[in-house]
Amino acid sequence: MYSVRIQAEPIVFPLADEQAHERCGAEVRFIGKVRNDARSAALECLVLEHFPGVTESEIERIIGLARQRWSLQKARVVHRVGRIHVGQDIVVVETASAHRSDAYEANVFIMDYLKTEAPFWKQECFADGQSHWVEARASDQKAAQRWQAEVALNGSPVQGRRIGALILAGGEGSRMGYLNKGLQPLHGRLLVRHVADALRPQVDFLAISANRDLAAYQALGAMVIPDDPAFGVQGPLAGILSAAGHLPPDLDALMVAPCDTPLLPADLVPRLAAALFAPGGPPAVVAATAGQNHYSVFMCRPGLLLSLIPRIRVASDFSLRGWLHAGGCASIHFDDEQAFTNVNDLPALQALQA
Repeated sequence: MYSVRIQAEPIVFPLADEQAHERCGAEVRFIGKVRNDARSAALECLVLEHFPGVTESEIERIIGLARQRWSLQKARVVHRVGRIHVGQDIVVVETASAHRSDAYEANVFIMDYLKTEAPFWKQECFADGQSHWVEARASDQKAAQRWQAEVALNGSPVQGRRIGALILAGGEGSRMGYLNKGLQPLHGRLLVRHVADALRPQVDFLAISANRDLAAYQALGAMVIPDDPAFGVQGPLAGILSAAGHLPPDLDALMVAPCDTPLLPADLVPRLAAALFAPGGPPAVVAATAGQNHYSVFMCRPGLLLSLIPRIRVASDFSLRGWLHAGGCASIHFDDEQAFTNVNDLPALQALQA
């Protein structure tokens, strides 16, 4: 579904007879043609040369950049070289995704970079026998530069990623006298509402893992998912695995946080996502402060959730730390140590209240 082809022969449609991906909701096909951009004489044809092997690798890199920014099910480029006459197709870029905005924007991005980054040399040949080599137009350079400016502004190539959040509120609350920890008030709001209000503007989907007082959690307007007793264990891993089957199928990442961290930073999700979706990024990233990892506050790719099934069945370590280390995780440093304050017991809650 991700391919690059350089060819001298005309491009014939359909490019391939393939079955559409069941999660694909939009497909975009851009076709670039040779136009008669006549100046002093009519254009007869273009002659394109390239550096075999290098050109394909560069276009694959461009597709890789697009996949970092948008959730794509397909990205394909077919580009002609050699002598191409007016009216003939010169390039085809196809993208597909669950949502039309991803397919549209990724397609434009790939074309903008093809025009400026891919190593093609283009010669215009005119009917009067004259010819000249063409340099990249200023408008093409400007189009590519706007994507670079966008990354610099946002701080990470995560535009178009769909990220969900799961708040863990299924514990017994033994350190808090077996009170339902998430439903304890702090400054006039429930602890879990502090967490939900911090995460909701940063994500596309919000759910809560809870086993008691489900109606109270449902009143927050989020999906509430109790632990599946079939797993035979309790704790955060059971809550995450129980929720996994209820998550939207098109999520690119899952943000997880406990219900007793009411001071989460407003840039938590974008900062973790920037590391998760970086080239060669790990399967999971964990928030950290001053050398301390906060394993209960992490973001992971959905594929990592599959490893929970065998771990719950055979492992003796059901901690988040053990699972994340086994799957591979990286630590992302935050300067504000208070942002991850964990309200584990009543004295801690009273101190934060004061």
